[in-house]
Amino acid sequence: MVYSKKDNSNFMKKTLFIISMLVYTSVCFGQAHTDVDAAVGRFQGYYNQLKVDSIFEMLSDRGKSLMSLDQTKTTFKQLFSQLGEMKFYEFTKEMEGAALYKTQFAKATLSLVVSVKDNKLETFRFMPYKADSGAREKSNFILKTKDGDIHGTLTLPDGTKKVPVVLIIAGSGPTDRDGNSEAGGLKTDAYKMLADSLRKAGIAAVRYDKRGVGESAGAITNEESMRFDDIVNDAVGFIRMLKKDTRFSKVFIAGHSEGSLVGMIAAQREKVTGFISIAGVAQRADKIIEKQLHGQSADLEDKATVIMDSLNKGHLVKNVDHSLTALFRPSVQPYMISWLKYEPTREIKKLAIPVLIVQGTTDIQVPVTEAEALKKAYPKATLKVIEGMNHPLKQAPENREQNMATYNNPRLPLSPMLMSSIIGFVNDTKA
Repeated sequence: MVYSKKDNSNFMKKTLFIISMLVYTSVCFGQAHTDVDAAVGRFQGYYNQLKVDSIFEMLSDRGKSLMSLDQTKTTFKQLFSQLGEMKFYEFTKEMEGAALYKTQFAKATLSLVVSVKDNKLETFRFMPYKADSGAREKSNFILKTKDGDIHGTLTLPDGTKKVPVVLIIAGSGPTDRDGNSEAGGLKTDAYKMLADSLRKAGIAAVRYDKRGVGESAGAITNEESMRFDDIVNDAVGFIRMLKKDTRFSKVFIAGHSEGSLVGMIAAQREKVTGFISIAGVAQRADKIIEKQLHGQSADLEDKATVIMDSLNKGHLVKNVDHSLTALFRPSVQPYMISWLKYEPTREIKKLAIPVLIVQGTTDIQVPVTEAEALKKAYPKATLKVIEGMNHPLKQAPENREQNMATYNNPRLPLSPMLMSSIIGFVNDTKA
């Protein structure tokens, strides 16, 4: 088969995503570097000789449950055809819960996140390589949890007087405090820009790496134990820290995408001055998934519906079609069960605080009708529909290809109307 340059790029993104999903969770990085180095060395030898059976045997039981041996063989053979031999690897740094390596292949350079437990690969995921420029902000606002530290960045405006503060809650997937996802190929800097714009307006902001992501990687011990309420509790923990901090006059939540639902529930458990939903959905997660699959395959949609019906009843599904393994792998099903019990339109009704709902007209992931449904459920809310704003909060056309191009262009500024809406809401809402 002959691949074009565009095909190669699409294949690489898809393959890296599959491998990153293969064993995504992290464990505490308590083993010596030599143990991990040895594991990476064995992988290099097996990979270069295409001994995929041996690679498969290196995986933990959880890893083996996520992808069959046949799928592993297909994936790594295709990967080898695109990358060539693995020439060398070098340890870059210790992350919380894993080690980061620079891996040089014949045709590309990738980053590898890896950890070992009981001589098996517990965490093993390739990501696009990005040289460490040293420009990443140091964590200066850290939440201690029983599972590990959640690392965040506090951005403060100049001066010594008390200021409002906004807690920015990230959307779905492995999204970091800046609004980026190496595993998902997402590079927007949206949350970083949001915090900087707030700072210039005299408003503080806290944004953080979700548990299992970036510097918060060690806060997930294993995927099976993860629950949606863990993410909500992280937000609640940050809110409590902010409310106790004498530098702040008012505390707001700004939840983006899935972070909108997280913020709604967190605001019920720990009262804040106001809540901002940005590109948040109104429907339960299973309904959103069904709609997303509807445009891809009727067969996939039907199979997914059966699985989600079981999960909605609290029942795990042992036999999942291989085409849906990444989405409904056994280890992630307990998390989905805990997630599906929450419906945004029900949760927003439970709030008794000022609410701002913001939605863009060119968002190809969340339509304006979702924001309108949230507004209907909470009539007191202020609804701001921003013409031309898409899901990464940038100005973008409706054309899907051009719209998607903004997902990997951090140079694009945020929609001006987004910031004016948020800043106005924060300044006008009384404590």
